[in-house]
Amino acid sequence: MNEIGKEVPLLRFCLILVFATLSCSHLPPTAESQTSFVAFGDAGFGNKNQKTLALGVSSFCQKERCDFVALLGDNFYPSGVKSTSDPKWQSHFEEPFSQIDLPFYAVLGNHDYGGSIESQIDYTAKSTKWKMPQRYYSFIRGPVEFFAIDTQNFDLKQAQWLDEKLKASSSQWKCVYGHHPIFSYGTHGDSTQLKTLLLPILRNRADFYLTGHDHDLQYLVDKGRPHFIVSGATGHPRESKKGTRSLYASHRIGFAHFQFTQNKAVVRFVESTGKEVFEKIVQASCNTTP
Repeated sequence: MNEIGKEVPLLRFCLILVFATLSCSHLPPTAESQTSFVAFGDAGFGNKNQKTLALGVSSFCQKERCDFVALLGDNFYPSGVKSTSDPKWQSHFEEPFSQIDLPFYAVLGNHDYGGSIESQIDYTAKSTKWKMPQRYYSFIRGPVEFFAIDTQNFDLKQAQWLDEKLKASSSQWKCVYGHHPIFSYGTHGDSTQLKTLLLPILRNRADFYLTGHDHDLQYLVDKGRPHFIVSGATGHPRESKKGTRSLYASHRIGFAHFQFTQNKAVVRFVESTGKEVFEKIVQASCNTTP
């Protein structure tokens, strides 16, 4: 091979590195290349705490960009809803969240399974705010693909769906959310079942895994990605503690806020008073393999 022939593969490799670097690190954000949202679960008590949380979210989102809410399950205590006309739709969702003018992309929790799952899915057609097209589903906002899963009934069929969807995703960021944590230092602790069935699918493929179930705020890291966020300090907060994976833990009423661009994610915990109590910046990962 002559000298020119040797230089062409090297040039191609360098160009790939340049474009990969640009795609991850140096592109200025535009409205289409970013998204921000609020995430919380375990809110559906229809009580004073839920309304306090809602006021805090509404006030915060008047100052900061919020495109939607990721609702992390246990949407209706103590045992879900019976139908799409169940009075709890008004007392536990529409009325408490009336000041939050955002779509709510919901997943199911264990308490929701005490009622009609089909009714929570079917209410999507009746509401301009409530979004749950299936037990598990995906959608894209800006640079992020979201995978909303049903951890109460995480069977092999759903596991295969999630595995295939993550493999096929071309989004810069992959964010999976459900109700049950894999790791937690809250009341319920770790999930042995999800460690076996879900964690291998997420490991170093998803960037974030968001949950509720434990009624607290936690930010956990474990051997790379994903980062694990628990945001269930809403309707009935419980004591939380720190462990070896913990970056933050609290049981004050609050929520998580996420801001994504192509280059980075900013994760914050915000108390219902509007006080920002934690912030973590996560840089986008780049795959420069030609």
